[in-house]
Amino acid sequence: MLLQKTAKALEELQPGRRSLPLRERSVLLMADGRTEEQLQQVLGTQAGELIEQLIASGHLQRLAGQAAASSPQAPSMAPAAAKESSPPGPAATLNLAGTRMYLFDMCERMFANRHEDKAQVLRHLLREARDLEALQAAALQLLQTVQEHAGDERADALRERLRHLLPQEAATAQGA
Repeated sequence: MLLQKTAKALEELQPGRRSLPLRERSVLLMADGRTEEQLQQVLGTQAGELIEQLIASGHLQRLAGQAAASSPQAPSMAPAAAKESSPPGPAATLNLAGTRMYLFDMCERMFANRHEDKAQVLRHLLREARDLEALQAAALQLLQTVQEHAGDERADALRERLRHLLPQEAATAQGA
């Protein structure tokens, strides 16, 4: 059966509202339109217990497969999901999230101490990057800033790393 966030879950995920521990919030973020088995593959065996707790607390609900497919919330996470009838798989979601965290790390390492103004701009872009296009724009801005302050060699190394982190269609756009 597919899982769906309830109104209580959506309220919990609003900025500034943190009554659940980080692990349970992670399950909530990834739950919509996925099965329990998919979440267990991504999050490990402990995910089953967390899902049961979130269902019991009213943050998640189980849906039959047909009802969830017609839900307007399921395909809203990424533009790729709008083209297909199913939401993006866990690997794609983790890939974007991992890439975003990698870019945050690079921003902090390269600019936080020496160029705080540049770091603030890049942090804001990365915080707002919720889909592939926004993440690409933030990555491009970071690459340009790296090239400006650290040189072509460092920017090329970062560009190469992003080719391995982003989905193939995004990697080809980054190379341009």
